[in-house]
Amino acid sequence: MENLFNWSQQARPRYSSRGKPVQSVHQKSEGIKPATKAIQIPVHSVSSDPDRSSPKQKPDEVVQAPDRRSASALRIQKVFRGYMVRKNVKRIMSIRKEVDEIERRLLCGETAELIRRDERERLRVNETLMSLLFKLDSISGIDAGVRECRKGVIKKAIFLQEKVDSIVPRS
Repeated sequence: MENLFNWSQQARPRYSSRGKPVQSVHQKSEGIKPATKAIQIPVHSVSSDPDRSSPKQKPDEVVQAPDRRSASALRIQKVFRGYMVRKNVKRIMSIRKEVDEIERRLLCGETAELIRRDERERLRVNETLMSLLFKLDSISGIDAGVRECRKGVIKKAIFLQEKVDSIVPRS
């Protein structure tokens, strides 16, 4: 009876979850022949390869100017990078205006007093600054100028968070 059960299991094909027939390990290994000969593949690094290490260019040979397609591609890349820089700087400047507005309100005596008395107001200002920091963090720094501008606004927002925390009386 046991042989009958094994026979029925082997005769019935198994299917994967995607509906494709699956072979057992034993069925797969029957068709595979062991390798009879090892093959060596030479590996060269760039510095050890004499064909690649030095350019085959004569010193008096003039280097050709890039063709029109590569010149067009470079122009498109420059225009796109400029667009991305302007877009990111515009976003940073809008966030900087919001940070400046929060700073102006903190310098006002009424807001500082309100933060000292009301914990909800202090929490609201901290959360606003934190959301501005998250927005700044999402801006990619493609250009060094964009990165420096973003760093300046981040430092100012962190300074304001520390100032809000220092307003609170210690109990």
